[in-house]
Amino acid sequence: MQRLGYGNQPYLVFKHEDIDRHHIHIVSLRVDSEGRKVSDKFEHRRSKEITEFLEQKYGLHPAEGQKKGEEWQLKPVDAAKGDIKRQIARTVKPLLKLYSFHTMGEFRALLSLYNIGMEEVKGEMGGRTYHGILYTALDNNGETVATPIKSSRLGKMTGAEQLDKKMREATAKAKSDPCRERIRPLVADALRRSVDERDFRDRLAKEQIDLVLRRNETGRIYGVTFIDHRSRTVLNGSRLGKEFSANMLNERFQEQPQNLMPPLQPPVPPVVDLENGEKILGGLLSGMEPELNYVPRHPKLLKPDKKKRRHRYGRQD
Repeated sequence: MQRLGYGNQPYLVFKHEDIDRHHIHIVSLRVDSEGRKVSDKFEHRRSKEITEFLEQKYGLHPAEGQKKGEEWQLKPVDAAKGDIKRQIARTVKPLLKLYSFHTMGEFRALLSLYNIGMEEVKGEMGGRTYHGILYTALDNNGETVATPIKSSRLGKMTGAEQLDKKMREATAKAKSDPCRERIRPLVADALRRSVDERDFRDRLAKEQIDLVLRRNETGRIYGVTFIDHRSRTVLNGSRLGKEFSANMLNERFQEQPQNLMPPLQPPVPPVVDLENGEKILGGLLSGMEPELNYVPRHPKLLKPDKKKRRHRYGRQD
């Protein structure tokens, strides 16, 4: 309060426990004892700097990206429950805030964990070019099960322009980002020790890393993405290292026919666990970012189809 300019002002602190997310509110006066208004110049920026300082000092969870508790219910979209637009919005927005990715393919792989599909729409109309994004609900097989929704209906931050900006920023930070160097040895060790694809997935899951594979109609792997839930980083296999590219993994696992392997239980993606009041400050410092409580995933392995089909994104079945 001193750093924000309210050190000599009276204030009250209220702790709310009426919802699962325990939090506090701080109420003060904007006019001092001499009738002068307390300066609110750059108040938002100063408040953010103060909260970040307190987070580091007391080991709190970062406030960046926090929303109201109900807006952070990250779980797979279930078309059967209806209100698909709301389900998608409540998942896409937090993911955009929390995770770093460099390409649309990496973002698409991340969304697939939550039964969400994403497609780019480009073209020209009336002499003007357009670039849009469509989101849709998927089933556990990666099939579209609902009418696509324009990003404009979900909010500006989910559109093509904002996605491009986010990817440019992530690319600019890539050289100084230590996440890739931390993830690479973990993936390399899991791959070296694994006996088949399922074992590889299980070993990665223990390190809170998800593996998303894209296969064509013959079952050949043509895309690999690793999603590290600790650093909240999405990495294409070839970007992580040549030894983790689609071609290399396809050769590595080609001797284990996917259709001969026993089925596994459907995956359970990471969920958001809002911490209690012992770790969250609210009100003036309202709403700290929820920590992702990782739940290991055990996806089924994709079986090659006999007939040709469109390439699918989504959880492997």
